Amino acid sequence: MKKILIPLGTKHNRGKIFPIFIPFLGCPFRCIFCSQEKQTGTNHKNLTQILQEKKQEFINFLEYTKEKTIDLAFYGGTFTALPEKDFNLCLDFFISCKELAQKKGFFLQGRCSTRPDCLNNNQALMHLKNYGINLIELGIQSFNDVVLTQSKRGYQSEIAQNACKTILEQGYELGIQLMAGLPNQTTTIFLNDVKKALSYNPHCLRYYPCLVPQDTQLANLYLQGKFKTWNYEETVLTLGEALAYAWENYTPVIRLSVAPEKDFDKSILAGVRSPSLGSAIMGQALFFSIQKELTKERYDKNACYLNLPFFTQGFLFGEKNILKEKWQQLLPLSHITYINDLTNTNKAELIFVNKD
Repeated sequence: MKKILIPLGTKHNRGKIFPIFIPFLGCPFRCIFCSQEKQTGTNHKNLTQILQEKKQEFINFLEYTKEKTIDLAFYGGTFTALPEKDFNLCLDFFISCKELAQKKGFFLQGRCSTRPDCLNNNQALMHLKNYGINLIELGIQSFNDVVLTQSKRGYQSEIAQNACKTILEQGYELGIQLMAGLPNQTTTIFLNDVKKALSYNPHCLRYYPCLVPQDTQLANLYLQGKFKTWNYEETVLTLGEALAYAWENYTPVIRLSVAPEKDFDKSILAGVRSPSLGSAIMGQALFFSIQKELTKERYDKNACYLNLPFFTQGFLFGEKNILKEKWQQLLPLSHITYINDLTNTNKAELIFVNKD
């Protein structure tokens, strides 16, 4: 008998995230897919208003959260390119939240998101670390020069790769955000982007299917027939494979789509948008991981058994059981069981009977 353990995801061990959205602040220009105000629900609010509202939310948050480690996160803008006044406002806000958290017995650390071409301010980077903001997420979107150019990101792959190296060399934890289905981005290009991102062993990844919000440059291209989004099947298959690569690398993927927001959702012209998209992608990733392992073996499917942790039960067969037939072709469904072994809660166990 032979047993193989297959990783099915790694926990993101940084505590509960408390997000602060500062849409478009510090950004040098607006990218073709950008609709940050609608996406974050912060239309017509300045930074002072955002922070004032968030301060009370944070006080309330401390009353009900059960986790003792909190990750305060600045999202939506280009944090390392903020004007000095705004930068200091955010750092002062972070310190005041840190003091509040400490008084109540919590440990608070921070993260921020920025562009890969906005890391030239070494003083800003030093300030972040000194204040306790120790994870920087890079909105890279793609490592492919053609895709970056067509998406008008304003930088090339070399800049993105150097930014990853800079973050790591400066002693920060690295997060990488990738977008799937950008102009001229094939599924193969996206999967190569994922492999490039994983080569830096990032602390976490985010995958965002490309959406087309109204009143964006991408919407203009779409309405002119010059841009087409990936369909549902392409999105699920490709992101499922991408998620499996991350599982194999023990890298947490902390988002598989843009968080729901009422005004943003109303503005979407095209792109895959579904509340069950995440579970569909996870189901595909699970199937891909097991299939990949089985192809390495000369196996008799009637002598092969699969034990899965209970958390996979809800997405094993994908949305509307679309994967059920594929699983039946892979091995008998009666040979798939769920285990409650707490030592392997994030791993599948393949058992080959009569194998050395």
